[in-house]
Amino acid sequence: MSFKVAASDFDGTIYRGEKISDDDIAAVRAWRAAGNKFGIVTGRPIIMLAPQLKTLGLDVDFFICCNGAVIYDIDGRTVFETALTKNVSRDVINEPCASKSYHFAFEAADEIFCVIQSDKSWILREESRWKFPVEFIDVAQVPTIPKPINQLALGFDTPDEAQAAADVLNQKFGNELFAQKNTHSLDIVPAGVNKGSGVENLLRFMNWRGAKVFVVGDESNDLPMIKKFGGYTVATAKDFVKREASAVFDSVSDMLNNFRDS
Repeated sequence: MSFKVAASDFDGTIYRGEKISDDDIAAVRAWRAAGNKFGIVTGRPIIMLAPQLKTLGLDVDFFICCNGAVIYDIDGRTVFETALTKNVSRDVINEPCASKSYHFAFEAADEIFCVIQSDKSWILREESRWKFPVEFIDVAQVPTIPKPINQLALGFDTPDEAQAAADVLNQKFGNELFAQKNTHSLDIVPAGVNKGSGVENLLRFMNWRGAKVFVVGDESNDLPMIKKFGGYTVATAKDFVKREASAVFDSVSDMLNNFRDS
């Protein structure tokens, strides 16, 4: 297999300063025109991501969403999906470490079921801007959510609070879930799921296993794929991410242009 696959994180990596740069868009187009594949690997669900990409003018070949819990092809068809159990979702929101979260966002393939605990919730801001499907519920309705939940997202005042909650949840429920800090957010997926496994599953289910893979990210939830694929980061990334990366590029376009013809 001669083509290459590039997978970029969204927030903080290709989406910076509330935009995707013209250089990044041009580099993605050139990468794909050369016969390669490009997609986004993100903590966001597709219903939040897709309208943003359309508005920003970025076309992709695949979406790895909810930190690897669900994968879509170029047409938005599901090629892989896994879900949290209802019991573990219930147990998480009853943990004291989760009580300070701004929200409990239960992310399904086509809808978010959200318990709002504070008007600081970024779900309120994002839904107002991008108009994705959200059903606002109360805690008592959580056991009756009718759809599989790919990811449970929490939000805190500080990254330290998010990390502290992740540590507690991983220690207590590590056989059932994987909780990972993403700046101020906490993303919770089934055990064994992360962005690294997401890229692996993409290659397997799309039959792209012989392709050369390039991944790029900037935050702690990007580390599984950076470590697994010898990946890269951008200059604005956290220092602890830079230390794990094979190289640091100024932008996604710099990475793509560097490897497109190699």
